[in-house]
Amino acid sequence: MVSTQPKRWYRQWWAAALIIAVVLGVTGVLTAKALGLRSVAVDAEPMEQPSRGFDYGWWDAALERWVRDGLVDYKAVRSEEGALRRFVATLWVVGPKATPERFTTEPERLAYYINAYNALVLLGVVDNWPIASVQDVHGWLDPRAGFGFFYALRFPFDGGQVNLYTLENEVIRGFMDARIHAAINCASLSCPSLAPHAFEATRLDDQLDEVTRNFCSEDRHVRIDREAREIQLSAIFEWYRSDFEEHARRLGLPPTILDFVMAFAGDERAAELERARDADFEVVFRPYDWALNAL
Repeated sequence: MVSTQPKRWYRQWWAAALIIAVVLGVTGVLTAKALGLRSVAVDAEPMEQPSRGFDYGWWDAALERWVRDGLVDYKAVRSEEGALRRFVATLWVVGPKATPERFTTEPERLAYYINAYNALVLLGVVDNWPIASVQDVHGWLDPRAGFGFFYALRFPFDGGQVNLYTLENEVIRGFMDARIHAAINCASLSCPSLAPHAFEATRLDDQLDEVTRNFCSEDRHVRIDREAREIQLSAIFEWYRSDFEEHARRLGLPPTILDFVMAFAGDERAAELERARDADFEVVFRPYDWALNAL
């Protein structure tokens, strides 16, 4: 007589495995739903590109139409949402990983990533419209402020997918240039102003200097309160302290945030900061205003 025990055990094992798989699958779906994890679809044809490099002509002209005094006309962006999706579709199929032969220099790659970040942020806003802040984008659960926008949204990008947190912290910051923090924009009032033009490889160094000078010279990012005896800085300087300190060191300066700021602030602002530091003013970091940077 042949025992049926092994067959019975085998069937029970598979039944248990099936139940576990179903539970894990359902749990995964519920977890994704709860956290607001989702892929942003573009459903658009890429824009035509030249045989070499990357043409930012449309993006440059669009920013000129959409941005005024660092703020964004989201009504205008939404009116051209189809073209924005086509631009992002282009970023999906053309990029340093998908088409490395087009991006043979570091400025070409960095300009691409900065432009891409700013374009994906705008798409993230209009794809979730209407919102008053990027922090309004979230699932049932919100592990931390901004998770739903910067972590949970996955955009088509450079032959794959990416979220904004990874693009900033694992890609763009990898270029070891603190000026990028003045170039990328998170669609919020406390962000550095969105530049009204594309970043181009051939003049990227000058463009990064320009946006960093603006960032370090604006009262909303760098302010001296003589009555409180405080040097009030954007929270960005606190969040990415190591980037600014390292950049100052590479400039041959003491590796401090203030030395970075004074290197790029206008002469008058730099002199004021020097006097405030000599007078032992306290350096404090200002609360971040996440309200949408809308006109």
